[in-house]
Amino acid sequence: MGLRQPMMVVPTPGTECSASSLGPADLTFLLHAAANRMSVELDRAAIEMGLTDVRDWLVLAVLDDGQQRTQLELSRLVCVDKTTLISVLDRLEQQELVVRTVDPTDRRVRIPQITAAGRRVYAKFATARDTAEARALDGIDPEQRRLLLDLLGRIADRESAAQPTT
Repeated sequence: MGLRQPMMVVPTPGTECSASSLGPADLTFLLHAAANRMSVELDRAAIEMGLTDVRDWLVLAVLDDGQQRTQLELSRLVCVDKTTLISVLDRLEQQELVVRTVDPTDRRVRIPQITAAGRRVYAKFATARDTAEARALDGIDPEQRRLLLDLLGRIADRESAAQPTT
């Protein structure tokens, strides 16, 4: 997926895209429409919590596991370019939700870490995420939900398939 510009206002109802006219075999459009639906709902929840958009929460979610990662590693995990990640980290640091420390083995490298305040925001937003996911998956039985998550995980993890073979 391409990069999104941060949303500075809550989306107007009706601006969400609809995949209703697409054929079920068109994976690209259906994935894009599904991701957009979730992004619109989660951007709205993020804004209500004082964040800029869902990318702020994605960064907090990855940092919450406690593993030390460089900014480059973090950008790959949240699927944003380094420049965008720096803007997100600057915002989160200004809100005291993350801190960045210098890597002891390479002074040029920064290691972002979540703060206690960041953990609280992450937990609060996780509830909003769960609600949005429940709405999106309403009417889909639990086994199909598990299958959907498994298949999407397999597609997302196919990093080697996206790399050129030359």
